[in-house]
Amino acid sequence: MSLPTGVADRGVGETAVVETLPEAVVTLAGLVTRLGDPLTLFVLVVGAYLLANRLDVDAPRMAAALGLALGAFTLTLALKHAFALPRPPGAGADGYGFPSGHALGATVVYGALVALLPARRRSRTLVAAAGTLVALVALSRVVIGVHYLIDVVAGVAAGLAFLAATLRLGPGVVPERVTVADARRVFGVAVGVGVVAVAVAVVRDTVVAVAAAGGGLVGWHLAADRVVAAPDSTRRLVASIAVLPVVAVVVAVVLEGGVSLPATAGIAGGVVALLLALPGLMAVR
Repeated sequence: MSLPTGVADRGVGETAVVETLPEAVVTLAGLVTRLGDPLTLFVLVVGAYLLANRLDVDAPRMAAALGLALGAFTLTLALKHAFALPRPPGAGADGYGFPSGHALGATVVYGALVALLPARRRSRTLVAAAGTLVALVALSRVVIGVHYLIDVVAGVAAGLAFLAATLRLGPGVVPERVTVADARRVFGVAVGVGVVAVAVAVVRDTVVAVAAAGGGLVGWHLAADRVVAAPDSTRRLVASIAVLPVVAVVVAVVLEGGVSLPATAGIAGGVVALLLALPGLMAVR
């Protein structure tokens, strides 16, 4: 069944504007949009978690940020498959267009990294920088022609709503302290949203997303106390830096497909669980 024109074509004239932009602007937007790629966001938040001690931030704060990132991915898939609206004609990108996953993910991840910082580390400059990054990522999606304007506006709005609601259920919107239990609740929200995504559409992406969120919940539940108690060390720093490229490769392979769905889900859940346990494992001699 075909969608009504007013629903399928959500543009308000931005496509015509984009077509008049200089090639250099479109090329620059193509680089900026990478800051909202799921792989980029995941590696960024995993790095923040693994290097939390070096960044002078409590591990539960960055664990909560990782849980929020996983929740953003599951929410994006749930919404995209629920609305099942196409991208602009000639977008040259796979998947549904509404809402923008890059805009939603960037809003949640960059917003979480700032909101979860201790008050002494949080500043108006950082808040403004995060907001600017989100705006640039959202705008870049329209400029390169893979989303309508309404897609990115909806993505930012959904991201803000999810971020605020999940923080309230977990550590609080501007938490003075983040506990192990707070972070666990955030992972629980990610799993719950993932289950909704699978209920909407049983496809590779939704299954992988809920498996990753489940791995996060299990990994944090089992290893949180050891992670919090683990001292910082050069060994932990080296392991954390060394594992990031491996994470990027594994995530890329999982997203690319080519592996059976059960195996892919197992890899996704296992990798996230292992990442959460890694700081604690580094303290074991």
